[in-house]
Amino acid sequence: MTEKINWLNFYFLFLIWSSFSFAQSIPVNSTNNFKEQDSVSFYIDASKNALLNGDEQLLLLKKAISYAKNTSNDSLKTKHFSKLSFMFLRFNEASLFREINTETIVLAKKVKDSAVLAEAYWDRASFYNRQTNLDSAYYSYSEAQKIYEKQGNAFYSGRMLYNMALVQNKVRDYIGSETTTILAIERLKPLNKYKQLYQCYDNLAILSIALGEYDRALQYYDQAFFYINKMNNPKALVTSNINNLGTAYLSKGDYKQAIKNFNEVLATDSLQIKDPILYAKALNNLALSKIKSNDTLGTPALIEKSITLKDSLGDTQSLASSYFTMAEYHLYRKDTAAAIKNINISSRLARESSNNERFLESLALLTKLDNKNASLYANEYIMLNDSLQSEERKIRNKFARIRFETDEFIAENEELTEEKAVLSKQKQMWTGISIVFFMLGISVYVIINQRAKNQKLLFQQQQQANNQEIFNLMLAQKQKVDEVKRLEQKRISEELHDGVLGKMLGARMVLTGLNKKSDEQAILERSQAIIALKNVEHEVRSISHELSHSAYQKLNNFVNSIESLLSSAKSNSDINTVFTFNEDEDWDHLNGEIKINIYRIIQETLQNAIKHAECQNFFLNFECHEDTLVVTTSDDGKGFVLEKERKGIGIRNLSSRIDKLNGTWKIETEPNKGTKIVMTIPLQFNSNITDDTKERLQGV
Repeated sequence: MTEKINWLNFYFLFLIWSSFSFAQSIPVNSTNNFKEQDSVSFYIDASKNALLNGDEQLLLLKKAISYAKNTSNDSLKTKHFSKLSFMFLRFNEASLFREINTETIVLAKKVKDSAVLAEAYWDRASFYNRQTNLDSAYYSYSEAQKIYEKQGNAFYSGRMLYNMALVQNKVRDYIGSETTTILAIERLKPLNKYKQLYQCYDNLAILSIALGEYDRALQYYDQAFFYINKMNNPKALVTSNINNLGTAYLSKGDYKQAIKNFNEVLATDSLQIKDPILYAKALNNLALSKIKSNDTLGTPALIEKSITLKDSLGDTQSLASSYFTMAEYHLYRKDTAAAIKNINISSRLARESSNNERFLESLALLTKLDNKNASLYANEYIMLNDSLQSEERKIRNKFARIRFETDEFIAENEELTEEKAVLSKQKQMWTGISIVFFMLGISVYVIINQRAKNQKLLFQQQQQANNQEIFNLMLAQKQKVDEVKRLEQKRISEELHDGVLGKMLGARMVLTGLNKKSDEQAILERSQAIIALKNVEHEVRSISHELSHSAYQKLNNFVNSIESLLSSAKSNSDINTVFTFNEDEDWDHLNGEIKINIYRIIQETLQNAIKHAECQNFFLNFECHEDTLVVTTSDDGKGFVLEKERKGIGIRNLSSRIDKLNGTWKIETEPNKGTKIVMTIPLQFNSNITDDTKERLQGV
């Protein structure tokens, strides 16, 4: 320890002496700036020494920070902080990175250094991506991409788009990730950036597998292979691509071809030494393919070797996959106890490595095999699946907002470019006219006549160009609208599939687990599961009814839908419902958004009354006063202390929906005195509503 301290003392004395000696050779008028620049660079370079440990490297970087902060030249200071921001990405000092990175962004904006600003956002995105703060990572990549796009730097713009696509893939925004990847390819292909193009097509293949489009995935892997062969040293990537092709065939169910691919990977010379992670994955993939093809000869040895390698490498996430494959093997052998044991290990490892998909698969399989704990596993599956879907939906919505802002930014830049082009054309036109006027100054009559003709011709050409440009813009806008409609239809389909199917699967798992039981508790739980299935059926019917007309603009038989909701609640619980409204009003002509949000509010308050209020009666009343609609819900339940519940999710959702409708609301409740909610909403009507109907609803 003493020798190490002495060495460090000597090292720092040498640094000071070197800095002082070098400074003596610099002209007096540039000494200060050069000292600042040289000292910061010197300490940064010194921190890269591989012989130093992490603490020593960090100490040198902190020394560089102190010199950078004292730099008087703002442009030079900005570049110093940019280098330090990148260096601190290697360390786990999150607070120091945030401080340096934030200062870099502030300085870059101050001196208008767009190159440094883009790099700083890139550093920030990488940091957030490592921290699994995906929405912040996506936003930072997007900010960097906008800067590179504005600079005309297609290469870095394409790389940022690829990084954005990877983040979208992590939250299962597969359609969005596919679109962003294609945008990246459009920028990279003209530059012949083969490595980046290989990565893009590899991601498209992974997305296609996730969407169940296996033949398309194989085509993308072939395209990736095409770009691999154009690279200087493609051997490692070739092997990886063959393994990826194998996974595509495995997912497709072509086990014979999958086995062929994985055997080819394992036959690669010295792969276990050069890339042990890939070797271990190929072992597990081969074993799984053999099990699926009813050939278990030698599979336990393959799986055990895979487990040993992954465990030695600390690859916890992939290790969960190997234990799951071992469980598949024991299931094939009809050894349920051994299968459950391995699934439990896989489940634990998946949870530790935040591999939620593998964890859900483990829970689903445990529900089928472990009859004793089937209900427990099913409930955990439903809760985790719903939580993940909710979180992913929120992040995808944030991505959509960022993409919308980016599109607006690009449109503004295009408008500015067009304006500059028009100004440039006008300048060239007037310059040409002036030259012609000067050269043809011999005859005033000829000059005036020729100028008039030229002006008329240029005007017609400009008018024709403008008409063509307007037509192109209209065509492009129509294409964008069609694309948005297609994506929205796809999103709604995924919402129905992922949300409703997850709930039905959970109920089915509970019923499966209870199938072999006949005690009273099992009968009661089966009854509850059947009720849950009925509720899912009702929800699907309601959603399908809402989607039957474009853009949710019209909800037919609005009052009947409300009555059906109340009737369903009455039949499934002991609560009595009372609904009062003016039958002479044409409620169906209310604006579609008002009807949908009122329906959801009533649904939420009714569920709360059933679950929490312990009431006997639930009252609902619709009234129209001039230009407002008043909706009142009340119950005779136990009520609650309002101040303690103001931050609840239910009240926040209620407030959010009323705000969307530009309305107001108030709640009256006390313990043991029931709950009353009064909502006042401005009347709005469908565009095709008649004047008669509008007047009757407004009470005119």
